[in-house]
Amino acid sequence: MKILYVTNFKQIGMASGGFISDYQNDLVFYGLRELYGDNVVDSTQIVPLYKEWEGKIPKQHLWGGMTTFWLIGENNIDRENIEQKIKDQFYDLIIYGSIKRCKDYYDLVSQHYPDNKIILIDGNDEPELDPLYKKHLYFKRELTIDHPNVKPITFGIPTCKLAKPNKNKTQQYGTCIPGQPETYVFDSEEPYYEDYQKSYYGVTMKKAGWDCMRHYEILGNYCIPYFVGLEECPKNTLANLPKDLLLQAKDLANNFDEQKYFRILDEMFEYTKNNLTTKNIAQYVIDNAKI
Repeated sequence: MKILYVTNFKQIGMASGGFISDYQNDLVFYGLRELYGDNVVDSTQIVPLYKEWEGKIPKQHLWGGMTTFWLIGENNIDRENIEQKIKDQFYDLIIYGSIKRCKDYYDLVSQHYPDNKIILIDGNDEPELDPLYKKHLYFKRELTIDHPNVKPITFGIPTCKLAKPNKNKTQQYGTCIPGQPETYVFDSEEPYYEDYQKSYYGVTMKKAGWDCMRHYEILGNYCIPYFVGLEECPKNTLANLPKDLLLQAKDLANNFDEQKYFRILDEMFEYTKNNLTTKNIAQYVIDNAKI
């Protein structure tokens, strides 16, 4: 399948206070590449994903700086003659990775493609939708409404970042506590991941939005998220997460049983591998497109 993934890191940066990375935009593209390789073309190179840019971008332009960065090495992506290819219907599908931040080529695309071949992704924190949801399949993080065109979507863990299960847990909770900057002591992936791998729980919670990469970094490192306030999460938000299991695990922390803990964790980790990787999220988008 040939997919044009419309995105523009400069427009993303202008809309987000200078951050050129956009988790939802970047992760779905990476997952699609896991499925279809160079047949998925980012209309403008998603700079934070490419190894060639590692060490060349000031940190103040990279939100988070771990897990979602520098994942793509050698490639043969062809970004030549995009406008003509749109006119020729060269691509099977057009996906807008951050519809509120980039609508490049939309007028041209809408002239040459039917509405059902144009997919919109909205990873912004706010629940409001772009008006184009009335025309196209629309994937919304932080979803709060029901509409036939709109589907929930979440972040995911890059498949290559999944850890090997470690049952030698030596601390109750991970070091990082959201909202407590003094606990943000890690500036590289390896010690950050190892801290979760040796912890029974990693504390997470809603911040700007309900979804955040921390949930998946905890799950991907064979650790259970201790999700503060999950009971208040709207049903269509974080819809892909195993909320019932997360709530069971949270209750278990008050009356801890290690055998039961690992039973829940094993089920949760298996769920993560089958539903919450970047490849899973990309397949979910394609499955809902029904092409």
